[in-house]
Amino acid sequence: MGVEEKIKAIEDEMGRTQYHKGTEHHFGKLRARLAHLRKLAGQHRKGGARFSVRKSGDATVILIGENFVGKSSIFNRLTGAHSKVGDHPFTTQKIIPGIMNYGGVQIQVLDTPALGLGEAEILSFASIADLVVIVCDSSKNISGVMRDLERAKVAGVPLVVINKCDVEWGGGFCVSALTGEGIEGLKEEVYRRLRLLRVYLKPKRGEADRNRPLVVKEGSAVKDVWEKLRLKGEMEYALVWGSSAKFPGQKVGADHVLKDGDVLTITMR
Repeated sequence: MGVEEKIKAIEDEMGRTQYHKGTEHHFGKLRARLAHLRKLAGQHRKGGARFSVRKSGDATVILIGENFVGKSSIFNRLTGAHSKVGDHPFTTQKIIPGIMNYGGVQIQVLDTPALGLGEAEILSFASIADLVVIVCDSSKNISGVMRDLERAKVAGVPLVVINKCDVEWGGGFCVSALTGEGIEGLKEEVYRRLRLLRVYLKPKRGEADRNRPLVVKEGSAVKDVWEKLRLKGEMEYALVWGSSAKFPGQKVGADHVLKDGDVLTITMR
């Protein structure tokens, strides 16, 4: 495994692991290792990369497309950030990260330059994102972008967004970055495509924190939550409230499959 691959593996692990007192020491070790690898990468990379961004949040979504299709405007609508919007080509000249909050889930959204400014590097970022969103307008043919994604071996089916609500086209999700029409629906579609689950942890004698769920992949079981928390000791059983439970507070084992919105209490031996 090369230096860049090791950096990606550590960044992915940090993105998947929830930060709390029990994982503080582990995060410290990961940060130290990451700093060392980045130093090595800087020594071996000729000229350095043009674009750089650190993955964060519960998942990463990247917006790609050509000039004048409204990527930055849609990015601003999704995240509330302020990526520069202009009336000339290549207004966005670096990858800009922002966070879209969806029901407590922190989704990192990346606004990118037009493909013509740095196609190879942008597609390399697309290959490690959890979801690729192709932004176009009604006059653009997306076939070229799709071919670029296939050539870069980007996995998964991209979400195509057309930045004109008055245009009907079966292959895309229509929005208006100008008026905001369709943006809430786009947020829902992004969350659906990511196939994430929100699990709310509840202490034995207390209430669940509804503001910040633990986020895992769809199909995850209690044991996957246990592993993500990185708690010391051994799990005895769990109590579940929600749509995966037959009744409120059902006692379940490690293999119990969770559903979105479940409340969970884990009991240790």
